[in-house]
Amino acid sequence: MPAERNNSKTLLALGVICLLSGVGIYFTFGRNADSTPPSLSIDSSTEKTPSSEPILIPSGTYLIGCDTGPRDARPARRIQLMPFHIDPTEVTNAMFAKFVQATGYQTDANRKGYSLCFDKRSRQFVRQEGANWQHPDGPDSSILGKETFPVIHVSWYDANAYAKWAGKSLPTEFQWEAAARGQSLSGDFPWPRGTKQEAHQLGNLWQGEFPLHDKALDEHHGIAPVATFPASQHNLFDLAGNVAEWTSSYYAEDSYDLIGETDPTGPNQGEMRVTRGGSWLSSDQTGVSEAAVWYRGKLTPETSTNFTGFRCVSRSE
Repeated sequence: MPAERNNSKTLLALGVICLLSGVGIYFTFGRNADSTPPSLSIDSSTEKTPSSEPILIPSGTYLIGCDTGPRDARPARRIQLMPFHIDPTEVTNAMFAKFVQATGYQTDANRKGYSLCFDKRSRQFVRQEGANWQHPDGPDSSILGKETFPVIHVSWYDANAYAKWAGKSLPTEFQWEAAARGQSLSGDFPWPRGTKQEAHQLGNLWQGEFPLHDKALDEHHGIAPVATFPASQHNLFDLAGNVAEWTSSYYAEDSYDLIGETDPTGPNQGEMRVTRGGSWLSSDQTGVSEAAVWYRGKLTPETSTNFTGFRCVSRSE
């Protein structure tokens, strides 16, 4: 896990992303009824993932935050949550293709003509022309054969549009953390404490010094198919690494000082939205890890990247 100085570099890199994405103008995702879906390069009926039945997270007391973590993860708090269901995996390319076929939706990256990528060759964050969810590495790339990979190059607006279409919502960051941590009042990761498995056996993370060298001990130099790694105690997959996941929550550094104790949602406005879970870029070095259950990432909502995806939740009846 990265030392604090490496964590600062990662935060700086994310800051660069936000600067590159700019404030921009978000063009509404409303569509005419006769809009035509783009040509898809995969069979959206393909489903090879584990059961997609949502997992019930029971009501109860959950711990959020970490008193030894970054300022924005303090103080640790106990909160009460009502029951909810959460999808066992991140939304896949096949799942997102069904949405696009049904609605003709155009993502932010489709409309802008570019998306933000961490380029594995130059080891830099770049604005990649022609990158979008169907062409993750640019216009000459494809998601053919990658039906079960998490969809990437989706902005918060895109993720929210999918969730509404599916009759669900994006999780609050507190629901996400509760699902990842479970009702344990200790532990930093979604896998059991004291496990004898190494981090690279449990999640798709960066092994080595970021951004200089990825040893790929987990056998992946980028995103991996969902459910490649073991599930958490709630039978949820990829809560640490693979892709960072959008939440519905606005970001504020002092959120944990201000939230209520029952079903908190966070601030009601802000310039950024919270992401959770780290990604394949989360470095496996000592110190603070972006893949920790309490780590709070943040991006401007119009930003799309090759390391950000999402999963959905719904209220328990």
